[in-house]
Amino acid sequence: MVLAFSIGAALGSLYGAFILGPALDSIIEGTAIGIAIGIGAGVSLGAFYEVGTRHEKVNKKESKLLIAVIIATLLLVLSTAFMAYLGIN
Repeated sequence: MVLAFSIGAALGSLYGAFILGPALDSIIEGTAIGIAIGIGAGVSLGAFYEVGTRHEKVNKKESKLLIAVIIATLLLVLSTAFMAYLGIN
């Protein structure tokens, strides 16, 4: 979980600095938003990986919840990029 958290933060800072920052005309603001998104993505992917490595069987409800978290994270990343490039503030 900690490794996924840190990888998410690092990738989020790159996402913010190179995609969101230029679109928002503020590298600092883009990096801050990117780090927040990256941390959320890292935590959700870490949870998904951690559940996948457990020896116990995952129930359907838990599996659906993890898939929903992954989809929500992807939608958040894509929507912030689209909003930034369309100029919606």
